[in-house]
Amino acid sequence: MARGSAAKAPSAKSSGSRQRGGGGGIVMTCAIVIVTVLGVTATPLCILLVAGMLPTGAAALIDRHRARYLARTVGAMNLAGIFPAALRLWEAGLTFSALQAALGSPYIWLMMYGAASIGWLLHSGMPPVVRVIVDLRAEETKRRLEARAKTLVEEWGEEVGGRVREG
Repeated sequence: MARGSAAKAPSAKSSGSRQRGGGGGIVMTCAIVIVTVLGVTATPLCILLVAGMLPTGAAALIDRHRARYLARTVGAMNLAGIFPAALRLWEAGLTFSALQAALGSPYIWLMMYGAASIGWLLHSGMPPVVRVIVDLRAEETKRRLEARAKTLVEEWGEEVGGRVREG
C-alpha cells in the first residue's frame, strides 16, 4: 500500500523542473498571439514573417539546451534578415502584390535565410573562439603569478613559497 501511494506522489525533481521551466511556453504563447494579430490586421506581413522565420522554427525544434541558445541566436539574426523585406512591404502598403514581389525575389530569400545561417554559424563558431581566448588569458595569468611568486621568493626566501628547508 505504501508503495502505491509513493508512486502517485510527484518527486521533488520533477515538480522542481516544472516550476522553473525554460520560459518556452510564454515565448510560444506570445508568438501565437503576435501571429494571430498580424494575421488579422496585416496578412501579407504575417505571411512574410511566417515564411521567413522557418529557420528559427527549425532551430527551436532541434535546440535541446534549457536556455535555448541556438533558437535565440538564429531567431535574432533571422529577424534582422527579415526586417528589410518587411520594411519594403510596409512601404508598399501591405498589399498582396507587394508580398508576391517580395517572395518572388531570390535576394529577399537570400537575405532572410542568409541572416539565419549567420546565426547558425555564430552559435557553432563562438565556443571554440571563446575557448581559445579563455586559454590565452589563463596562460597569461599563470605567467604573471609565476613571475610574482619568483619575485617573492627572491625577496623573502624559499619559506614564502610554502617549501620548508630540510635539515
